[in-house]
Amino acid sequence: MKGQGKSHRCMAAAMAVLGDKWSPFIVQSLEHGPQRFCRIQEEAGGVNPRTLSQRLARLEEMMIVSKRVISTTPPHTEYQLTERGRALLPILAQMADWSARYAR
Repeated sequence: MKGQGKSHRCMAAAMAVLGDKWSPFIVQSLEHGPQRFCRIQEEAGGVNPRTLSQRLARLEEMMIVSKRVISTTPPHTEYQLTERGRALLPILAQMADWSARYAR
């Protein structure tokens, strides 16, 4: 039973990261490197800007995404996956493969 408890806690932790509607799409949109806010919004399928901002902040708190302000004129912000975030990419790929095979 102890192993099952740990397994459930681990699954709950994963679902805290990937369990909402937009976070998996945000992570996937950063797969090929740093992106600006508007590009993430396009790649993630037109998520509402307020929702995207909230999800990015949450992913940053969870150390899945890092944010970098570029000091240009005008300044802009880029987001990129951390090592922890890149570790999610194979999981998302497996989820997509499963969906292609079994989801109707």
